[in-house]
Amino acid sequence: MVYLEHGPEYGAYLITIAFYYIGGLGIILYGAYLNRNYLLKKEFKFTDIRGGLWPFFKRFLPWLFIGLLVWSVSAFKATDYYLSLYSFTMTETHLTSTEVFEDMKVDEFYRFDIEGIQKLGTPSTGLLKGYKLLDSKKEGLIVRRVDQVVIAQGYPFLPVVKLYIYEMEGKRVKELKTAYLFYPQSPGGRLSELFDFPFEMFFWGGGGVGP
Repeated sequence: MVYLEHGPEYGAYLITIAFYYIGGLGIILYGAYLNRNYLLKKEFKFTDIRGGLWPFFKRFLPWLFIGLLVWSVSAFKATDYYLSLYSFTMTETHLTSTEVFEDMKVDEFYRFDIEGIQKLGTPSTGLLKGYKLLDSKKEGLIVRRVDQVVIAQGYPFLPVVKLYIYEMEGKRVKELKTAYLFYPQSPGGRLSELFDFPFEMFFWGGGGVGP
């Protein structure tokens, strides 16, 4: 089963994926195109402005920051959509791991080894969110399962998400593995590869969007 109540709205999902694959990079390229004359060292009539690398960079820098911010947030959010859909409970998004663990402690569904997670290692800062994956799917004679605690860490201004994957044995944590999702990897495809489990996006009344 999937937890459809945790899934995104169809439009929100499409917008996030569009920003991840096209929007962030598009903003950066548009900013470079808009200020190309400075880079080409063209002179501007009736002004004292001259072209060059530094004048170009000063005008391009806001576009670069906005594009990278959109790119990084959309990478984190797209990953969040897939993880949330297969999690029976999760934290809110925070900027420090302390806040993530505070959410876990007050969540009645988190009845497992939080101290063990902290001892194995956790991210410190960034865009952070914790998930308790729990699902199974039957494929012929094979039953695939996910039953891990995951903390996703987004990096400001980088289209990269680091995953802290805590393997469970009952209610105790036994092992920590880390993995990365980089642009232009598919969030659903990358998660399916990491967990050997099909992460797919489903919507009420609208079929599904695969990885």
